[in-house]
Amino acid sequence: MMEESIKKYCGIDVSAETLDICYEAEGGSLLNFQVTNDKKGFQQMIKACGKDYHYIMESTGVYHVELMFYLHDKKITFTVENALKIKRFIQMQLDQSKSDKKDARWICLYGINQKPTATHRPENEYFECRALNGAIHDITKEINQICNRIHALERCPYDVKPILKSYRSMLTKLRLEKSKLEKELLEKLKSWQPELLTLVSSVKGIGKRAAAELIIFTKAFNGMTDYRQLISYAGLNPTEHSSGTSIRGRGRISKRGGYQLRHILYMCAMNAMQTNRACRELYQRLISKGKNGKVAIIAVCNKLLKQVFGCVKNGIPYDDNYGKSFV
Repeated sequence: MMEESIKKYCGIDVSAETLDICYEAEGGSLLNFQVTNDKKGFQQMIKACGKDYHYIMESTGVYHVELMFYLHDKKITFTVENALKIKRFIQMQLDQSKSDKKDARWICLYGINQKPTATHRPENEYFECRALNGAIHDITKEINQICNRIHALERCPYDVKPILKSYRSMLTKLRLEKSKLEKELLEKLKSWQPELLTLVSSVKGIGKRAAAELIIFTKAFNGMTDYRQLISYAGLNPTEHSSGTSIRGRGRISKRGGYQLRHILYMCAMNAMQTNRACRELYQRLISKGKNGKVAIIAVCNKLLKQVFGCVKNGIPYDDNYGKSFV
């Protein structure tokens, strides 16, 4: 811990082509320079700053991943931070101007002030599964768009048969490709996290697709110590908006996190109300108390996540009859 506390920090603003860098120099001054976002640029950065720095960057989709792999291979300390955290840190300083150079400086100052913990790079299998999962989401979106176009064209009073034929051909091909990717993803998950896949899938209402989404989204439940973290990850945690006597906002879920995971969990909840005893009883109890149907379904989503977390934490498959004799 002593060694980490005296490390100097280097902030990196990542873009597709370049890295804007700001690092602590001797005497506490902050120096800026720019390199290309490739291996040559990474080498220049390490040569200028050194291996003893703690490098900090924002999570930027794919543009930071190559740099993250490079730093990991060189055994250099780094942190990939949530972009929203750094954005809020900058807003606290009341700075209203923006440039890549200034962003790198703020990221460096964020490290100096907040001293974030180092990031541990997930296994290669995680990134492979994440890429497959992202492709499945993209194809699903395209399938839904084409289905909507077909539905609209079928109501046209004029001849659109050539267009419909083309769209239906595209739809068939997309569904075939989606099926292939889903099988590939399932095989990779069985190879990477076979036990975890079995445990998550054992919960009634959670299918293979939802299990894959949960494992990938949570990075195989890495670092999770409480089911509330899982609920917060999914953006299903309740929020309150009230102050004094003048502000009385309605309670709602945060919706921060994976919207795709929430969508899949919503569909799982609809299934769980028929197949999962605990979820069905929870839904019926809330409805009997006069709760709104959507509120009850969100409660079922949270119940499913609690069950999933319990199975993962204890390493025991789900038992629908557990605790039944105590009810």
